[in-house]
Amino acid sequence: MFKKMIGTVLAGMLLFSSFGAFNPHKAQAASTLEIAEYWAPEFYQDVNDTYGYSADFVTNFDYDGDWVGNNNWENLNKYPMKSYIYYSVVETSSHYFIGYYDYHARDDGPTVFDKHENDLEGVLVIIRKDGTPYGTFQLMETVAHNQFYQYTNDPSITTGADNIDGGVLFNGTHPKVFIQSNGQSPIGGHGNYAYDGTGAPGGDGIVYYYGNRADVVTNASGNYTNKYSYDLVSFDEFWKRRNDIGNGQTFGSWGKLDGDTYQQDSAAMPWVWDDLDDNATFAGDFLSDPAHMVDTHLNGLGNFPHTYINHPYYSHRIQVNSVTSLKNRDPFGGKSDIFVKIRVNGNGVSDDRLWKKNDVPTNTAYNVAWGTMDATFGNQYSEYYNDRYVNVPANSQINVEVYDSDGVDGDDEMGILSAYPAVGQTVEWNNTTTSNGEAKVKATIWAVR
Repeated sequence: MFKKMIGTVLAGMLLFSSFGAFNPHKAQAASTLEIAEYWAPEFYQDVNDTYGYSADFVTNFDYDGDWVGNNNWENLNKYPMKSYIYYSVVETSSHYFIGYYDYHARDDGPTVFDKHENDLEGVLVIIRKDGTPYGTFQLMETVAHNQFYQYTNDPSITTGADNIDGGVLFNGTHPKVFIQSNGQSPIGGHGNYAYDGTGAPGGDGIVYYYGNRADVVTNASGNYTNKYSYDLVSFDEFWKRRNDIGNGQTFGSWGKLDGDTYQQDSAAMPWVWDDLDDNATFAGDFLSDPAHMVDTHLNGLGNFPHTYINHPYYSHRIQVNSVTSLKNRDPFGGKSDIFVKIRVNGNGVSDDRLWKKNDVPTNTAYNVAWGTMDATFGNQYSEYYNDRYVNVPANSQINVEVYDSDGVDGDDEMGILSAYPAVGQTVEWNNTTTSNGEAKVKATIWAVR
């Protein structure tokens, strides 16, 4: 898959890593904050004085003393820009998925299409548990305006539905990440990539390191010569306000920060981020289902279970267990080639890439597990599973749809099951017949938040 700009350059580079020593005094299990601190990236922030240095600085969304989204462009130079990075931690039995999110009050550039109020980009650091309090670095994914990039130093990890874009440099246990400046083409400002060790584009850039202190940048000149400490703040600050939607509130629409300057409500949250550079993952996977996203993008991950043991950042868990065909829909030779499509508010979160079974006779139940049978992705996944984790508003419409795959005349619908679960509600279909009577489905939806 073609990757633009820095991703393409980094793919060919030989990068090296170094790791901090294990602390023998750290006998007890580390907290999520301590884990996030241990792996907190060192950010190489390019800056561009054309649009004002301060528009490139990282800070907290409420730097101006409120959680109103549509006044942050105007307030940029009225308040000190203290250096903060947001973090989240999601955990399976084998891995930590640590998100780091850099917020900027303005996304700016030479055309109206480059400009909007608020901006949020990010990095996902994937850590394998190894019996020590902090685990071992395995890989990271970065986000640059709806394009995702994958980086690792592990030669056993290989291309899956997406490609590897390069390796990772470290300062101790801290991966080095490059952040674009405003006005840097071809993708708008503040995109995140693995830092390649080169100088700042244009000769001016600063370094943010984790120092448990929120510095205010006083000098942005120099080629990464000025270094400033940032502090971490929990992503819960955004998450708990996800339903504060409306003009003059935090969000202008679901997952989009309220903004009324240039392109309105353009800054997106990770629970709606969509990797537009591939057709393999689904919107929101970065936060909602990171194990699924990473295992879709890459192969050779080793033991990589998808059952979460700590995951505060999803609204619905959708599990499809089995499907039974009740009608032969193939025009030639009978039978049906069945697959499941899950839609949430009309948007797909699974399809024939995850599971499909060809030449299914009627009245035979087939277990659904992603990557098995005749799925487009084949044996893509490290283990078989049948859950999808999503983030959508309460009372959203969730459809489990069954189709006969037919490349000649288009897919044939074999019926739908639909529900609008309220928070706390569980919907269970136990071999329930679909809307048109052509299939049966066993599935469960948990609306947890």
